[in-house]
Amino acid sequence: MRILKQDKKEGVITLKIDTLDDIWILSRILSKDDVVISETTRVVKKTEEQEGKRIKLKVTLKVEKVEFQKNTLRILGTIIESSNPNVPHGAFHTITIERGNILSIKKEWQKWQIERIRDAVESTKKPKLILCAADYGDATIALLKEFGIEYITDFSKSLPGKKKETQKIYESSREEFLVELAKLLEETSKNKKVDKIIFGGVGFLSENFKKTLEKFPELKNKIFLFKISTHGKPGINELIKRGIIEKVSKGGRISEETKLIEKFFEEVSKDGLATYGFNEVKKAIEYGAVETILVSDSYIQKLKEENRFEELNKLIDSAEKVGAKVIIISEEHDAGERFSKMQIGALLRYKV
Repeated sequence: MRILKQDKKEGVITLKIDTLDDIWILSRILSKDDVVISETTRVVKKTEEQEGKRIKLKVTLKVEKVEFQKNTLRILGTIIESSNPNVPHGAFHTITIERGNILSIKKEWQKWQIERIRDAVESTKKPKLILCAADYGDATIALLKEFGIEYITDFSKSLPGKKKETQKIYESSREEFLVELAKLLEETSKNKKVDKIIFGGVGFLSENFKKTLEKFPELKNKIFLFKISTHGKPGINELIKRGIIEKVSKGGRISEETKLIEKFFEEVSKDGLATYGFNEVKKAIEYGAVETILVSDSYIQKLKEENRFEELNKLIDSAEKVGAKVIIISEEHDAGERFSKMQIGALLRYKV
């Protein structure tokens, strides 16, 4: 995401959408009654008798609803202004936002929304990462994204058991597995255009894989090897929870969210400096006790669909006024999915 222009006085920010992550972030930021200005297409006819023709035009739309569909964003609302005189004001329209699109948003911006956009801008400067968690015979490969983990593939191969009489076959089959895994990682990194690979291996696998990488010099230069206790999705989550992403890429949104969630549940379990639930969090804000508010993005979407988002908006606004930090938690990763059941929670400066 890139900020092309910002008018703080008018509350207008013009953005260039570069990635699917940007589209997801927009879906969380946009709300009912916001104003969006963008180029779009629409079937227009000068008279009722005339056959309609789809044309390009620029419209100013008052937002009614936002629909995120993984690779596109549909912004539904009514037209306030149009570059074509044959398009009536008040007409219903849908703007579809994809990668490469430019749009301007006018709204009463909250601090957390501005920070979310800045995070997205900064994320474009960070290296793209692939995560791999492997044990002999099984490996899971995933792409680290701003809003979550995209699991790319599970690679499995049946290996013979270790027997004295088949020792050579046992060892050669393990070597073949590592070579095939290296080829798959090399191909995936090229297809996804990633800069770095974080590789976690169970037991001595990482050390043995290091020898295999001598045959793959290009892959060797972008891979970081670590020892983990399990493979598959649990292994991927272990890499995240241990802060390995931060060591390799100097920070990461998912790592930050995971650390906060782990701290939150730790405090909840010991009846410490944490609370959860809308009313309890609201009470803690009124006492000035909140340090950080955690809000699940699925909770935001739920309130928007129920036309109750303004309640949360006011709560967040009051939290920011007393100096609390607001973090929107994606449910697209393991820790975020766990937190989504809580909907909203807070880490406290002191107990209420």
